[in-house]
This record gives sequence, C-alpha cells and structure tokens, in this order.
Amino acid sequence: MNVADALKILGLDKNPSASQLKSAYKKLALEFHPDRNPGDPEAEKRFKQVVIAHETLQNPKRSAVRATPRGRSSARRKGEYEELWEDIFSHIFKNAREPADEKKSTSRDLHAQVEVTLEELTRDSEKDVAVSRRVRCASCGGRGAEAGARRSACPACKGAGEVRYRQGLAELWVPCSACDGSGEHTGLACRVCGGEGITRKRENLRVAIPAATREGAQIRIKGMGHEDAGEAGDLIVTVRAKAHPVFRREGNDVVLDLPVSFSQAALGHEALVPTLKGAQKIKIPAGTQSGREFRLKGEGLSPAGGRNTGDLRVRVIVETPTKLGERQREILDELQRISSPSNHPRTRTFLEKMKSLLE
Repeated sequence: MNVADALKILGLDKNPSASQLKSAYKKLALEFHPDRNPGDPEAEKRFKQVVIAHETLQNPKRSAVRATPRGRSSARRKGEYEELWEDIFSHIFKNAREPADEKKSTSRDLHAQVEVTLEELTRDSEKDVAVSRRVRCASCGGRGAEAGARRSACPACKGAGEVRYRQGLAELWVPCSACDGSGEHTGLACRVCGGEGITRKRENLRVAIPAATREGAQIRIKGMGHEDAGEAGDLIVTVRAKAHPVFRREGNDVVLDLPVSFSQAALGHEALVPTLKGAQKIKIPAGTQSGREFRLKGEGLSPAGGRNTGDLRVRVIVETPTKLGERQREILDELQRISSPSNHPRTRTFLEKMKSLLE
C-alpha cells in the first residue's frame, strides 16, 4: 500500500501529525473492530485496510523493508508479506469468527416479522409488533459503572489501551475493544446492568403496512433497533402474507377458483361470487369451458396512489359429478347418445389431429 492510498483510507490530509494519525486510526479501528462486527466480511475488509494504512504511515521505510526482504524476487516478497499480515489477522479475527449467541451479538439492527391478511392489504393499515431491544442502561447512562465509582486499569489490555500483535518481523497494535482504547476499567459495576451498560427493553411498536405490500417486503424503521455503542440501529420488519381460504394473490390481481356443475357450464348460470369488498353476481355464458376466466375490474389490490390496481379474476372450474344415482346415469347415457361433434368442438379438433398423426 502506498502513502497516498493510506491517507485516503484513514481520511487524512498530507503530512498528518502523530496525534492526528493516532486519533484517526483509533476511531476507524474501533468502528470496524471484529469484536463489534462479528461475521461482517465488509467490516473485516475495512479493518484490515485501516490497520495496514496505519502501519504504512507510521513508518513508511520500515513497511517498505518488511515488504521487500533482501535477495528475494518481487513476487516472492509480496506473497510472503501478505502471508505475514494474514497470520496476524488470523489471531485478531479468531474469536470474532466463532458463533456468538444473541446476547453477545453487536449487530444494531433488530429483525421482526408481521403477518397480514389479504383483506388488510386492500388498504393502508397498522400492525403491533412486540420487540425486545438492547438499550443503554438508564441507571448508569451506558457507562456500566455506579455513579462516583473509581476506575482502574482495563484487565484486557492491562491499562495500555491497546493490544499488540507480533508475527516474525511484523508488529502492530490495535485499540482495545474492551475499554474503547481508554485503558481504564470501572471497579464498581452498575447494579442494574451488571457493568455491561446495556439493558433489555420490551416494547409494542405500531408498524405502518402500505396497501398491496408484497410477501417478503421489508419495512425499515430508523432508530428503533438495538442501541449498544454509537447510534441506534434500525428495526427491520418482514411482511408475511397469511394464506386465504378462498383467494390467492398474483401480483396485484386476486384469483378465485369458482366450481360450477356440468349442467351450469353447459346451459349458462348466474353465480354469486365473493370479492374483497363484498359479493357480486357474474354471468356464466352457456357453453363455458373449464379454466375460462372472467375479470371484475378494479376488485384486486391497489397500491398507494391508485396506479396498477389489480382485478379479481374468477376462473371457472367445471366439476364432474360423482356418485351418480340410477336416474342421473340414464339421463347422461341419453345425452351421450344424442350428442354430436358439433357439441364438442375441442374433442372433434383433437380427434382430427390424432388421425393425421396416425396416418
């Protein structure tokens, strides 16, 4: 890494002072520290860049010597130098890569789900979501210490405020995440939070669900996630659609399968069908085939603004009768005898195609 790139990564101007370099490094190293961002590959990448940028600016000549040992080819030197850094980073990230339970997680975003009915999606609505958030302890203000408690040396870094790592020729220091680089530790822990500075708060939040929200959509509520260190995260609510006993959704359209009898489809029929707003009558013309759809315009879902409003699609399913009585069989046998190809145009077309294929 060259000096220009290192300055850009740390957000510094040319020729920064030692205090400016240390301050910028400490701030960014703590922000992207693996203890605070477990399992986050982007944070891991940024942390590595920040560390190497600091080493480059702290002593460019030493970094150059480390990167180019005598008597080695450039390709060989580069590979060995990268391996050296990876050995050091492997120690730093070892614990962060291990699975952590929910209590130890430092992710500030909070996730929840809400279930809505198809009827609720016909309009803008609100749903209650019960959440349990990590918030700064009100008793100690997030300090983790009782008021007036004395502070002692941090046991993690022994008061240094930093943890040093060495691997061969390479050596670096990383701000201690246990004390935020202060080197101090509170001797008397807060009785409410046990010294963690964080407590649990259970809340019922009202979440606005826009009309026609799609299954799996995520609604983000700023600042209502976990507080932990720094700014509060967001509450991310995933919308789940409850299965409807009659309708199913396809885009903004609502589909209804309407069973009709053989005689109703053949002779014509007036059916009373449900909609999301009430019942309506539709006419089934004589000779309707199974699978034919009838549209009721505007009876589907309507997103905000009223554009792309869906329809109710009524799909006719002709039902074949079962468990026939003797008289019913006689009537159907008679119907079969007097039927002609003109009564069954699809059957006639199919038989003609079959005949051409068998010739």
